[in-house]
Amino acid sequence: MKQSKKNTLNFLIVTVAACSMLIFVNFYTIKTLSATRACLNGVSRYSKGHNIATRNLINYLFTLDKEYFSKFKVNHSIPMGDAKARVALIKQLDVETIKQGFREGMNEEEDLDDMIWFFNFFQELSFFKRAILEWEEGDLLTQKLYQIGIIIEKKIETNQLDYASKIEILKELDFINKKIEIKEDAFSKSLVEGTREIENYLLLVNIFFIFVIISSIVIYCNAMLQKITISKQELNEQKVQLELIINDLEKTKQDLSTEIVQHKKIIGTISHDIRSPLKYIQLIAKNLCSYAKKTNDDLMFRYANSIFKSSFQLHEFTKTLIEYSKIYIEDRYYDRKIYSVYDLIEEKKVFFEDIAANNDTKIINKTHLNLKSDINIRIISIIIHNLLDNAVKYTNSGTIEVGAHTDSDKITYWVKDTGMGMTQDIIDYYTNLFKNRDTEKLILSTYGIGLHLVLELLIILKGNISFSNPSNEGTTVTIDIFLNSNKSIT
Repeated sequence: MKQSKKNTLNFLIVTVAACSMLIFVNFYTIKTLSATRACLNGVSRYSKGHNIATRNLINYLFTLDKEYFSKFKVNHSIPMGDAKARVALIKQLDVETIKQGFREGMNEEEDLDDMIWFFNFFQELSFFKRAILEWEEGDLLTQKLYQIGIIIEKKIETNQLDYASKIEILKELDFINKKIEIKEDAFSKSLVEGTREIENYLLLVNIFFIFVIISSIVIYCNAMLQKITISKQELNEQKVQLELIINDLEKTKQDLSTEIVQHKKIIGTISHDIRSPLKYIQLIAKNLCSYAKKTNDDLMFRYANSIFKSSFQLHEFTKTLIEYSKIYIEDRYYDRKIYSVYDLIEEKKVFFEDIAANNDTKIINKTHLNLKSDINIRIISIIIHNLLDNAVKYTNSGTIEVGAHTDSDKITYWVKDTGMGMTQDIIDYYTNLFKNRDTEKLILSTYGIGLHLVLELLIILKGNISFSNPSNEGTTVTIDIFLNSNKSIT
């Protein structure tokens, strides 16, 4: 697995690096082509400006019209602007000075940065040095043309030109014009040949990185195919193992079904063979209590009452265990039904009222009459039963409040008594035990099994429990059961 991740990482690094270099090379390829185009456009404007200036100078020579001389100077400034830019580039003057020269040469503003970059980046290459040399010699000829124009202007103003002199000047202008055109052609040729050579190198670099990318993809795909083949073999092996496991699970399921049937029979036996005698003992003890009251036999009453309470508690404890077992055997797929929470709590209140009355304790149902719920009634019944049982057990000459209310996301049950109260050690024990959520620990009864059963059942309902013991005056136990967590509670 680590080797596979390493190979994938290496593939990604190589591919990203190659793609990055490819983008980099293509960017500068496009930039070089753009700069070359801008320079060739500049040559075209340089040539056009020179040609128009020469034509206007010839017109001025033969017509003596000053307007032609003015046009000569305007058009002559175009190649001279490029000459200023060349000098500024060679002397490494500030960018704005260079750009101003190119602007006077009528070059496009968007091309100026590319032209400056092109000069700075390639100025040390032989082809570019040749081109700059041709450019410089062309500028010298252009300056000479301007000087001839000044001479013509002076001679015309002093009337020193005859027809023969004009013909000689015309021949000189033609000679200079041809030499300038040769320099322009040589500059363009050097630039194009050098750019073509650069393009060839860049093309080779492009081909190299494309080859690297394709090779990486092929190698990676081959590795992935091998990995898929190995994975397919492993999946086939796992499939065979899973089929064996499924067969074992089917057998286990059948065995568990048989055990569940046996457990149900055991529960039936417990219900009949244990609860029936206990119920009979309760009845006898109750009758003895009534007889002792009638005969005013206090000793018999205490003994009979003790037997009645003990048998009653043992009967209810057995009933709770049976109900708890049924939850795990029968209630895993509980059929949800809406029931009255008030009636459920009232039923438990009535059940414990006689025992509470013996301790001079009153039980109060604080639940709203219309409160409904569909959360597993068997589990809620056991929880309320055990909480009330604890409250009744430890409350004398007091009151016990039991109730429930609901809001948008949960239903809350509480049992509040005025009894002796739980110590902080006991509260901490149950709180920490519930936070651990370890079902094996929950069955270890340190302080009695009742609350342990409550905690384990709350795990099924995904609920919370909290204890409070304000000023050591009784105990309040609060149960929160979240409705969203019990939409499909079992």
